[in-house]
Amino acid sequence: MTLKHKAISGVKWNLLATAIGVAVQFVTLIVLVRILTPSDFGLMGMIMVVIGFGQLFSDMGMSSAIIYQQDATEAELSSLYWLNIFVGIAIFLVLCAVSPLVIAFYHEPRLKGLLFTVAFVFVITPFGQQYEVLLQKDLEFNKLASTQMLHTLANALSTILFALSGFGVMSLVLGLLCGSSLKVLLLLMWGSRIYKPRFHFRRTDLRRYVSFGFFQLGDKTINYFNSHLDYLLIGSMLGAKALGYYTLAWNLVLRPPTMINPIINRVTFPVFAKVQNQLDKLKKGYLKTLQLLTLANFPILVGLCAGANTIIPIVFGDRWSDSIIIVQILAVVAISKSVSNPTGSLLLSKGRADLGFKWNASLVLGQMVGLYVGARAGGLIGISTAYAILFFTYNILEYRVIIRRMLGPCLRDYISSIIPALWIAFVMGVAMFLVFVCLRKVVPPRALLTIQLVTGVSVYIGLFVSSYRPLFYELKNTFFPVKSKRTVQ
Repeated sequence: MTLKHKAISGVKWNLLATAIGVAVQFVTLIVLVRILTPSDFGLMGMIMVVIGFGQLFSDMGMSSAIIYQQDATEAELSSLYWLNIFVGIAIFLVLCAVSPLVIAFYHEPRLKGLLFTVAFVFVITPFGQQYEVLLQKDLEFNKLASTQMLHTLANALSTILFALSGFGVMSLVLGLLCGSSLKVLLLLMWGSRIYKPRFHFRRTDLRRYVSFGFFQLGDKTINYFNSHLDYLLIGSMLGAKALGYYTLAWNLVLRPPTMINPIINRVTFPVFAKVQNQLDKLKKGYLKTLQLLTLANFPILVGLCAGANTIIPIVFGDRWSDSIIIVQILAVVAISKSVSNPTGSLLLSKGRADLGFKWNASLVLGQMVGLYVGARAGGLIGISTAYAILFFTYNILEYRVIIRRMLGPCLRDYISSIIPALWIAFVMGVAMFLVFVCLRKVVPPRALLTIQLVTGVSVYIGLFVSSYRPLFYELKNTFFPVKSKRTVQ
């Protein structure tokens, strides 16, 4: 199988896993918002910021280095494997030690037991972490997809059962641990067929991974801080209930791109790494990735923005209505994020984690000031608006600072990759909004939502097929090729 066919197969498997994952998580969210309170979701939002920060250090930034370095030895992999486990235990102990500081920052004593329980995820996940990277490197996405689907199902079912049993916010924590445990068991099963780590650890084995890992860790840390500064500010300044509304909006808006983007990126990083020295192929692959991501993300995000007034009350209930305007503003943030998303794979494939670190580090001050001013001036709406303005600005700067440096001058091609999805999604959103304005007083809410969705899908597909027929058939033939029939003589 050629590299192109492996990449296409990987995208298909990731697409299947993502489709199932999105459906399961969406149903789970609908169930949980009927059982849990906004404060419960706010508490979990606080916890996930801390846990997410700890996860950055779980492999010291060296997992990506395994993919970048095409010739890792068994001795090096064994040393890296045990390093992951040592670091995981260390993170568990650190989180337990700093939990009083986290509680004081958020002014939430209810976090004490939750933080201690969820910290066990760092003791569990390192045992399968390296195997996930090796499967990705070898483009074994059928195994990764099946693992992810079972992990998502286990997480969802256990969370719902615990919630129905009256565990409250703790059900979210216990569900996370159940899902993580099953994922590790499956990765151990697949990974043991690749290699089994020896009881071997030498610092010299880590030498060529340290520099790459250091910048990758720094890049991910700064990026994570930038991306979750809003959670920190809202949790500390506005409280758990406000963070609950924001968490629901963020999950609804950011869930599609955070599920869709890895479909492409988990494939493109190892593929880009294999053609890292062939600029024409790398450039073509990057622009095609950007085009695919925008075509997939833009209609969903614009549709959420245009349909939020009907989606939120019908699906989640009237008590979540304060999230409507937040969903609409954060949709702009998610659109900007989906444009900049492929840049990470591009930098890592070129071994330029240092450039990514410098880029994200340069954004910290502006991010802190902008979001703080937004929160003080307008609460949830203010911080969401500030976030949208900041990310739109980042998109403009990113081309000149990163993309042009990595691929050479390609502004026209870069814009051309975004334009099809942008204008079609905009027209689709206008059509959905007009349906809402014209029919909201004469059509029942559920029927109105159905009409909006049918209108949006019809407009988007119709305009895409009629305006970009060659691109439509190119994508169709790439992912769903028609096998030619041979006549038997």
